[in-house]
Amino acid sequence: MKKNYQITLYLDTPKPLLRPFKDFAKHNQLASLFMNGVPDPAEVTGHAFIGLSDGKGREIRVGYTGEGKMSKMISGVDGVVIPHDNQDYYNEAIVWSISKKQYKAARREIEKQQKNPGTYKLFERNCSTFATDVLKAAKVEDVPEGKLGLTPYGLVLKKRVMLAKRRMEVLKFKAKNVLRTLFGKKRAPTSELLESLRSKPVPVPIRVGTNDYRAKSTCKQLHPLDVKAITAKLAFTRE
Repeated sequence: MKKNYQITLYLDTPKPLLRPFKDFAKHNQLASLFMNGVPDPAEVTGHAFIGLSDGKGREIRVGYTGEGKMSKMISGVDGVVIPHDNQDYYNEAIVWSISKKQYKAARREIEKQQKNPGTYKLFERNCSTFATDVLKAAKVEDVPEGKLGLTPYGLVLKKRVMLAKRRMEVLKFKAKNVLRTLFGKKRAPTSELLESLRSKPVPVPIRVGTNDYRAKSTCKQLHPLDVKAITAKLAFTRE
């Protein structure tokens, strides 16, 4: 039986990129002030972290942050690679299906950075650059490059452009099938479209990501996103 290894870029979308009164926003500034004495910066900055599935339906999630005051994170503080669990919020993602070799390469990169996390700098080395480093180590296709890979804002924009391309692919497929019918030809099977969508990085729409987070936030074990279900939604519905 073939094992389905996956690597996932999870995105806690910055609030300015969410639709007011439509997209679910989890961060509670009053709760953060009460518990930590400071506002929750992730509401504005966003956050990115990596999920790595072992091919047996289990997943580990890790991210990168700084240890120290927020005011010092621009100049630099000690970095740390931290585990994430089902309570760590996300509402968008990109999923890559990978080989066992790529899985091991990603694990090695994570372990390397755990041993030597370096200095966290808000606009140079942060959660986004950590995530893209792991993706590059796994040698997956279409990794966010340059400025797009520097912040959660860039990563979210990359995902949304990717999603627009997949939706265009779906529209073209459906249009071709309409023409096939008009000219008396056999329609291409939907399985052909699904196979094409699954052969590429799979962008996860906000509604799908948010619903997945809500459904799994109380689970004890981490489970990867269901690529088959997501691509089926892309093929048959709109966000």
